[in-house]
Amino acid sequence: MEVSLKEGVPRQESIAEEVYRQVRDVAKGQLDWDLTPQTSLYEVGLDSLARMEVVNRLEEAFSIRFCEESLYDLETCRDLVALIAEHLSVSLEDPANEAGSAPTDDPRPPIASGDGDASQSDVTQFAEIVGFDERLALAAAAGLQSPFFRVSHGVQGAVATIGGRQTVSYTSFDYLGMAGDPRVAAAAKEAIDRFGTSASASRLVGGNSSILQELDDEIAGFLGAEAATVFPSGYGTNASLLGHLFGKDDLIVYDELSHNSIVQGSLLSLAKKRPFPHNDFAFVDRLLADLRGKYRRVVIAIEGVYSMDGDYPELPEFIEVKNRHRALLYVDEAHSIGVMGPSGRGICEHFGIDPVEGDFWMGTISKALGSGGGYMAGRAALIQYLKYTAPAFVFATACSPANAAAALAAVRVARSEPQRAARLRDRAVLFARLACDAGLDIGGSHDTPIVPVILGDSFKCVKISHELLRHGIDAQPILYPAVPEKAARIRFFLTAKHTEEQICHTVEVLARCLDGGHAACAGG
Repeated sequence: MEVSLKEGVPRQESIAEEVYRQVRDVAKGQLDWDLTPQTSLYEVGLDSLARMEVVNRLEEAFSIRFCEESLYDLETCRDLVALIAEHLSVSLEDPANEAGSAPTDDPRPPIASGDGDASQSDVTQFAEIVGFDERLALAAAAGLQSPFFRVSHGVQGAVATIGGRQTVSYTSFDYLGMAGDPRVAAAAKEAIDRFGTSASASRLVGGNSSILQELDDEIAGFLGAEAATVFPSGYGTNASLLGHLFGKDDLIVYDELSHNSIVQGSLLSLAKKRPFPHNDFAFVDRLLADLRGKYRRVVIAIEGVYSMDGDYPELPEFIEVKNRHRALLYVDEAHSIGVMGPSGRGICEHFGIDPVEGDFWMGTISKALGSGGGYMAGRAALIQYLKYTAPAFVFATACSPANAAAALAAVRVARSEPQRAARLRDRAVLFARLACDAGLDIGGSHDTPIVPVILGDSFKCVKISHELLRHGIDAQPILYPAVPEKAARIRFFLTAKHTEEQICHTVEVLARCLDGGHAACAGG
């Protein structure tokens, strides 16, 4: 919705009404009280990302663009109204009382030390820890056992042993079934015999090995990039590189559903940062049209496949936007490498794009490649610089010999057996089709092995997850506040090791548990 400015500058009341509307909308209907200027954005459940979503919506509604420096101290609805009013030169009436501005003197008492307050000196009494324990106790009192940290005593393909019984598991990132492949396991064992169980140093000062060197080259060749290098952690790759390469004169623009590692990397950076509406390249285009000239470097961070929703961005459109505004493109392929494209080479292969069109191709060897660690691929000069300077590379012990060898073998198997990626797609399509036929809501998931079944009720998600486990199916719930309450879901990760029979049975049981009927299965 765009607020009409045709009849002049909007009044304070209309600005406030639009602020309340957007706050309530972003809060996803969780508010059951009236909003006022004094309403705290924190108290209505808007974290930093949600507050930025409100800001993005208000910019669109009023056809304005805020200065980045003004966006980081927004605590109340009054702050948002004042921000818009200042931009539109609207005078606020009675700001001290009606609009609820803070008094001149800081009303907060000074923080005392050594006063015997255990909540600040005993870690078990920290408010956040006590609050978390209380939430667990309330769940237990309601008869809900935590579905998390289930202990697996063995894994064979898509079957995990939990609580002494075999279950069909939909909690694994082992998309191509590499983690249990005999060739991958044999390579890991041989590497331990050659190099031991640990690299025992960072790659820069002694932890490098011929296996890691080969893996770097193999990943670059698989992706079609000039060069690549393996990091010990996928999370650490994102969290380290964004802060390492972008500073106070730069801007990081990232998808609002980006992985926490991208968000944390942005927060650790001295750069300005702006989340944008999910997959909305047009919004990024408009944003950079207004802001690009204020910054030295601008990077757009997206993912190849989004792990909560199972969808993916229109890569060609984002490349057009980045070229138009002389920006950089950072793509996290943690869930798209091995998954996207006819032979599983990632989102570039899916869209038929040369990786040189992007700038940073980050990924992990922890998922489809059946190992543990991360990588960065791109131009040779960039990779060489990172190997000498990136904190998560220089100051961390290198990926273990077993992990490196397992990933190396997995890449080679993936290159020689593209049918694995094709089989994975077939399994994912089957699951999604049957779920839709059963009347289940899978959101925007399409063409990926991540299929959420959205129930819109965290309590119900936990109950259904337990009911599925009782029927020999392991699938995890994703609850508020990880997602908005109306988007609470059970998430299914498909792999090439799932059989058609397992998938058909799973959807049928799920539909029956939800009293949604039975899914027909023609697969054999």
